Amino acid sequence: MIFLSGCVKIEWRGGMTPSFKWKSKKDESRLVSPDPQAGEFRLNDNSTTADWPDFRGPGRRGIAPEQGVDLDWKNELDTVWRKPIGQGHSSVIIAGNHLYTLEQQDEFEVLTCCSMMDGSVIWNHQTKDRWNDSMGGPGPRSTPVFSNGKIFYLSSSGKLTCLDAATGEIGWEQATLGPDYEYPHWGIACSPLVIDDLVVVSPGGKAGAVKAYDITTGEPRWTSELKGAGVYLSPTVLDLLGEKYLMAAVEGKLAGLNPTNGNTLWEHPWKIFMINALIVQPLELSDDIFLLSAGYGKGAEAIRFKKTKNGFETEQIWKSKNLKTKFSSPILKDGYLYGLSESSLTCLDASTGELKWRGKKYGYGRILLANDKLLILGNTGNFSIVEAKPDSFNEIASRQVLSKERCWNGPALVGGYLVVRNGSEIACYDFAKR
Repeated sequence: MIFLSGCVKIEWRGGMTPSFKWKSKKDESRLVSPDPQAGEFRLNDNSTTADWPDFRGPGRRGIAPEQGVDLDWKNELDTVWRKPIGQGHSSVIIAGNHLYTLEQQDEFEVLTCCSMMDGSVIWNHQTKDRWNDSMGGPGPRSTPVFSNGKIFYLSSSGKLTCLDAATGEIGWEQATLGPDYEYPHWGIACSPLVIDDLVVVSPGGKAGAVKAYDITTGEPRWTSELKGAGVYLSPTVLDLLGEKYLMAAVEGKLAGLNPTNGNTLWEHPWKIFMINALIVQPLELSDDIFLLSAGYGKGAEAIRFKKTKNGFETEQIWKSKNLKTKFSSPILKDGYLYGLSESSLTCLDASTGELKWRGKKYGYGRILLANDKLLILGNTGNFSIVEAKPDSFNEIASRQVLSKERCWNGPALVGGYLVVRNGSEIACYDFAKR
């Protein structure tokens, strides 16, 4: 047996078997500068195109807003720009003609603001911070959020920061973790959530798992009574029975909180083999039903939410082992669920859990919905387009858009421009119909 120390890079990409790659210098031929002869850039300060302001897009649902242009997914790749970026699993957000993401640069965690037109850096904010673990490698996991001209982000050491989105000027900073906080193996992965005049984070912990801060001043507003070890899940809001519930989780359970004061209104047990930590976002299926799903052999369950004389109850209405979503949150479209069951794209009837079809394997990637198309960024940088139809699996196109190293970062789609990244490069492609 021959050991090549320092020559081989080991990556865990989602499965239980690691990938081995030869270490090499960056391939400069992958880098693409903007074409001065390209057509007019469609995003500007007067654009009516909706933003991509949050983790997984508006409302954290993984559904692309109206693009303002017709899209053609079968065209050859039209590269707007492509350039290097630091390590990390942070996703991309877009506001106006600026994009924002977190990356690792040596010993510094960096929030970077770039131009959507050419990828040039407009400003960055550096903090001496570095997370690294054996499974996920180095770099930040959290995704920033944009709201009313401000950017909010949570660092790997749990510092919540508010900055001016245009200039990068710091508005306020707030430490969210106590001295006895025990970090999960994967570090801080949750993305901040803006609710009305609050910024909410859910790192977990014995002294209150969820915390809210004043959006203007950064002052603490409330700390939840919910306690427990932190998970990968980001907080979100579900509308159930006409009320908004702040959904957060700790190891072994999901909870519905009152967003105004953090009080726990109800809990639902959710235990997962091996890690017992929620990764996939809960998904609202109807006025009184939501979906939970996980990998590691767990599968998916549709949960009915009910008000009772004594408060609230939850009950399982169906269960399926055909949707084991390990990393990627599923999508709901016209009563059908689409998600990566482990690595295979799968469609289920949302009302019964019945399997409609099982398609190709795309790895442990991310899924978005754009009109009637599923956009899949696989964990090796391959981008595929599939019809979001329950009758059969139909892949329209598939092409490599990033280097073939691990990609767990979520893409963004605004105005026909698709932005993708991994731990070494970031790229923008134009899918507008010509």
